[in-house]
Amino acid sequence: MPIETPKKNWWEPFNREEKIWLYISIAWGIVMFVMMPLGHFWNQNVSSETYKTKPEEYSQIIQKFIGKYQRKDATGQLVTHNGKPGGIPVVEAPTKEQGDAFLVAQAWQFRPALVLKNNKTYRIHMSSLDFQHGFSLQPQNLNLQILPDYSFVITFKPNEVFKAGEKSKSFYLVCNEYCMFANKTSGHDSMVGQIIVEE
Repeated sequence: MPIETPKKNWWEPFNREEKIWLYISIAWGIVMFVMMPLGHFWNQNVSSETYKTKPEEYSQIIQKFIGKYQRKDATGQLVTHNGKPGGIPVVEAPTKEQGDAFLVAQAWQFRPALVLKNNKTYRIHMSSLDFQHGFSLQPQNLNLQILPDYSFVITFKPNEVFKAGEKSKSFYLVCNEYCMFANKTSGHDSMVGQIIVEE
C-alpha cells in the first residue's frame, strides 16, 4: 500500500489527556535540566579528577604501594586474597589524610584487594595496564571506565551499617567493559576484584 498524502487539516488540537502528558514531559525535562548541574554541589557525581600516566610508571607506583601497605598475618607473612603465595595482595589502604590508595586493572584481575575502614575518606587512583576495563562496585552501582594511560581518581567514604557480630563486609569489583577472552579459566567473565570494609 503506497503512502498517502495526509488529508487537508489532518491535525486536531490536543485533547485533555495529551496536554497533561505534554506538560508532565516538559516539567520533567526542566527538572532534569536543573538537577544535572546541581548534582555537582551535592556530591552525587564521581569526581572528574584524571591524570595522564604511562602503564610502566603506574605499574611501578602499584608495586611500591603494595610493598608499603600489604597486610601481614600474625607470623609476619604477607596476606593474599586466596591465601597462597603469589596471589592477589590484600592491602590496608591509607586514608585521604595519610596518602592516596592505588588500584590497577589488568587482564584479567583487579589488584590489590583494598581494605578500607568504615566512615573514613579515601582517594583511590585507578588505571589499566593493557586494555580498556570497567570498574563496577557491586552492589553499590558505582560505574567507571578505566583506560590505559590515564589515572582516574575517586574520593570514596564507606559508611556501612554492620550487623551485630559483623566485623567486615566485602564488596566486589566487576569489569563491565568487554576486555577479551583468554582461556577456559580466565578472561573477561572472571575479572572480579574485592574491597573489604572493616569497622
